[in-house]
Amino acid sequence: NNTSTTPAPADTTPPEFHSATVTGAQLVLTYTEAGTLDAAALTGNAGFTVNTAAGATAITVSSAVVNATAKTVTLTLSRAVTATETVTVSYTKPASGAVVQDAAGNDAANFSDRAVTNNTSTTPAPADTTPPEFHSA
Repeated sequence: NNTSTTPAPADTTPPEFHSATVTGAQLVLTYTEAGTLDAAALTGNAGFTVNTAAGATAITVSSAVVNATAKTVTLTLSRAVTATETVTVSYTKPASGAVVQDAAGNDAANFSDRAVTNNTSTTPAPADTTPPEFHSA
């Protein structure tokens, strides 16, 4: 019984941008990747830029958090996006520090002006009009 086990080929495919959605001040990017993303902590804007209408000031990215198994990066924006804004996201790999990559160390490629699905509601949350009730003393 001379069974040889060939190791799986090394993962050399970088994660690719798949889609992005924004709800309020949270923008979630989804990547296509066979394995998982590297859960390394990203700093600052992590190379991400978020824009709205042409000529408008970019929305500052306050932080970026990787969910390795969900293959997502969640950006916290400096302000909530309104329901009527058209949003795009770009990524330029930072020169130093942690970058978006898979668990095998393949860096995600740069991308520009990818469309973001805006899931921000047009109706504001209903006001709380229920008075507190006495329960016990």
